[in-house]
Amino acid sequence: MTRQNENSHNPDKANQLHTMIYPWHEKNWKYFVQARTAKHLPHALLLVGEEGIGKNKLAERIARSLMCINPIEFEACGQCQSCKTYESGANPDYTKIELAEDKQQISVDQIRKLSEFLTYSRSFNTHRVAIINPIERMNNNAANSLLKSLEEPANNSVIILVASNLSKILPTIKSRCQLISVVSPTHQQAIDWFKENHAEIEHAELRLNMTAYKPLKALHITDEDIQSRSSFLIDLNDIVRENISVVATAKKWEKANLESLLNWQITWVQQLIKATECKDSSSTSTSTSTSTSTSSQNSNPETNTLHKSEQTLFATIKSDKHWELYQQLIKQKQYIHTSVNTLMFIENMLLLWLEAGK
Repeated sequence: MTRQNENSHNPDKANQLHTMIYPWHEKNWKYFVQARTAKHLPHALLLVGEEGIGKNKLAERIARSLMCINPIEFEACGQCQSCKTYESGANPDYTKIELAEDKQQISVDQIRKLSEFLTYSRSFNTHRVAIINPIERMNNNAANSLLKSLEEPANNSVIILVASNLSKILPTIKSRCQLISVVSPTHQQAIDWFKENHAEIEHAELRLNMTAYKPLKALHITDEDIQSRSSFLIDLNDIVRENISVVATAKKWEKANLESLLNWQITWVQQLIKATECKDSSSTSTSTSTSTSTSSQNSNPETNTLHKSEQTLFATIKSDKHWELYQQLIKQKQYIHTSVNTLMFIENMLLLWLEAGK
């Protein structure tokens, strides 16, 4: 999903911009339009939703709309001075704060620059807009500095905060924002969008399954990722059966991406829970196959291995331990972006599965 070239003078530019928007966001967009129509738009919006569903794109859509001089049904026109400078990355009334390269947190200096930015007079836009993403990655000093801007908002300014984990945001910040729960796509929406926009990518449903049907994350799944996940699943089966050592297996995966390892496991347990709760045998079959058993995917040996290993793993875990395993894995998320001991982290995850199989 790339921005349109700012030098384009196509009169249908607004329509082109609109087609870049993800269909599952329409409920959230309608809320924004209604708030603007009623002139009840708050000075701070907090967009919260799962990773990989395009929250940042929704934030940018709102920002473009707010700054556009000649919006078309609240969509940015793509032709005015504001839109063109935005597309070129030079709009003086817009700023975006993200994690600096090689940094784990948004710093207080970044927020102080934001506070200064908000005091400037508007150049030619109707609003000054700032996006902060991800808001939950601010350090304490940065969060406290942001509070001042939220408590005393500048005229005609809007701060859009973007987050994936609401529990990690200070209550004082949450209370000063309008919370918008960003809608995730249904499985079918994710499949349809992926196939319509990225038909050239093979094994779409498998890639979506690997990311819990988060289409933007699925775009980054490589063939190597598919092979790695298959291999890890086989090892997990052996761990549950006590065929291999926890320590040796943790060492084997020490250099892997921890977030990917954890997300794979969470997805498997989610599928396991759904399969168990389905009373209809056909629904159970669909859930446990995790949409990977289509004829096109079965032509892929890695997919076949993955499917069989999933079935084997699901049959091994005790039914009364499904939710406990899921909750324990979710708790591990809090350690992902910290200086956690990698080897110990993986060992702990493997031990959770070992216990769930007993």
